[in-house]
Amino acid sequence: MANFSTHLNVAALASGVASAALLSANHIELNTALWLWFLGTLGGLLPDIDSDNSTSLDIIFNLFTVCIVLLSIRYFTSDAINERQFMLLIGLPVVIHLVIKYGIRNVFEWQTIHRGICHSILFLLFCGLLATNLTAFIINEQFKHADLFSWLSGAFVFCGGIIHLLLDELYSVDLANVRIKRSFGSAFKLTDFSNLSLTTVFLVAVAILALLAPPIESTIITLSNWQSFKIW
Repeated sequence: MANFSTHLNVAALASGVASAALLSANHIELNTALWLWFLGTLGGLLPDIDSDNSTSLDIIFNLFTVCIVLLSIRYFTSDAINERQFMLLIGLPVVIHLVIKYGIRNVFEWQTIHRGICHSILFLLFCGLLATNLTAFIINEQFKHADLFSWLSGAFVFCGGIIHLLLDELYSVDLANVRIKRSFGSAFKLTDFSNLSLTTVFLVAVAILALLAPPIESTIITLSNWQSFKIW
């Protein structure tokens, strides 16, 4: 399979090109493009959340923690920032860090195996829809093009993950010796059919998130128009 550096660099490159294209077409603003670039890069690392490599896990969960902490400070402690409430400003990030490190991370390590459910399209659909719903929940309803911003956030997470799976499959083919390694087919799959209980949980979660997601019609109409796109 591809190493961590390859996943990081390719996901960053692909998401950077995609966000730049959206920016050039006047679909998004610069701040949004930078945010989508970050999400696409993070999505390119997500399938390795079940990795046996502690270094990969540390990097992924640290990035995830920083993202959640920054969002919490920006959107959930605005009153505390205005009132300069020191204990809340410090306490909330600490609590989030502890919950993720000793709660969510331990559950993932306990429930997942490498190249299991996390290396599947179903898991990436869950992550993409979760990102869409969280973004829609966090941003102000008066935010310009809120639905577009939410769906693009989820799409970049999902597509970043797809790039990861494709890279792992490509690295399963040894072109030098013209052979296919045993790992071929284990990275890019619909779901982990050997774990039906976990698959069922994710199927239900995806269905619920799809129902809760913001309307997508305006997003499709907007992204169908590329008349403003400029190459030079």
